[in-house]
Amino acid sequence: MEAYIINLLLYNAFLVPVIFFSVLYYMLAFTSFFVKAPRYSFPDVKDGQLPNVTIQIPVYNDPVAVRCIKKCLNFNYPKNKYHIIVADDSNDGITPTILDDFIKAKRNVSIVRRATRKGFKSGALNNTLKHCRGDIIVIFDSDFVPKKDFLRKLVTPFTFDRELAIVQSRMSFVNYDQNIISKFAAALLIVYHQCIMPLQNKTRTVFFCGTGGAIKKDVLLSVGGWNEKSVTEDADLSLLIMEKGYKNLYISNLEVAGEVPFTLRSFLRQQMRWAYGLTRVFMDHWKKILFSPSFTASQRAMMIFMTTGYVITPFVLGAAITGQLGWIITPPKPFLLSDLINFLKMLLLSSGFVALGVIGLRRAGKSRDILKLYIAAFTVGIVLSAANFVAFARSVLNMRAGWIRTPKMGSSFIIEFFKNAFRRKNNK
Repeated sequence: MEAYIINLLLYNAFLVPVIFFSVLYYMLAFTSFFVKAPRYSFPDVKDGQLPNVTIQIPVYNDPVAVRCIKKCLNFNYPKNKYHIIVADDSNDGITPTILDDFIKAKRNVSIVRRATRKGFKSGALNNTLKHCRGDIIVIFDSDFVPKKDFLRKLVTPFTFDRELAIVQSRMSFVNYDQNIISKFAAALLIVYHQCIMPLQNKTRTVFFCGTGGAIKKDVLLSVGGWNEKSVTEDADLSLLIMEKGYKNLYISNLEVAGEVPFTLRSFLRQQMRWAYGLTRVFMDHWKKILFSPSFTASQRAMMIFMTTGYVITPFVLGAAITGQLGWIITPPKPFLLSDLINFLKMLLLSSGFVALGVIGLRRAGKSRDILKLYIAAFTVGIVLSAANFVAFARSVLNMRAGWIRTPKMGSSFIIEFFKNAFRRKNNK
């Protein structure tokens, strides 16, 4: 059998699951078009009725955390009812100095440090739990910039519903327009927040996003705290909490801005961590997901979708490789109109995720970038599939994965600012 025929057979074999997942995304896009997250508006609560809150900001060599701390200190929340804990695992020699200098004499902020980075972010959060005085724990990654009224709006739902365990806000982006990588990274999150999370709200399967959300402290402790063996500790925690019958709420009309990766290396590493971690959540909890009596059929379906979606990566990669080989090794023949029609048909059949992306970008007011998303999906997306396939395979084989820090654009500005401030202080 000639090489081009073997390649064609392989291409078609890879294409079948790709089209299957694409059709699934088309179905999600169709459903998402009609299912929008409700816009919540809770009555204002008097200061005395608001819960005590501890804000945790995990930091690892990210001096941009001072920006986040400053924003948190400006909350229109009773000052005696919230406290900020910075879980600082930094070892760069710069970040600890900047943090100590910034929070000096600030009563509502404390820093907790430890000798090792055991458990990475999860370990840092667990280590500060014993210092948390609040009934509600709010978590911000170091690059987040919440608005003045954010905390009050985020925790108010807890005063109306005792079954609530998690309240999650919607993410927006401070560096969306930085470059094509930041736009593509943001677009993926836009699809999740604008299209998938409303469906999760509908099926009561809202996943905590690791930042920009609030958790009841007693519920967190009841499931053993954060899983220090997981690199997607937020998804792991969400599943355990849902199994206990608690409710998680997504507030789509409450947003908080953070940074997305802006280099290809950091973007791929972040995506690989999510691919590894979510796949591992299924591998570790598949019995619960498939058989726990606590879950409904719709909840199981959403959890399976969330934790097994990366199984498609080897097929996307295989279709891309054999498709390119086909152009090279297939014997020359006249290009017919039918060839163009077949190509467009395959392009359409495999564009389900892009259809979902179109809905997400339109809802986010980013319609101008739809064409860029389409181009990125078939260029950067192929590279991303290769990277995620490696992460997926490592996860299935239960190979060890470490925590990869995503560089923050804001950190470079903060470092320069404090360096200049220190210079001025020393010159006096």
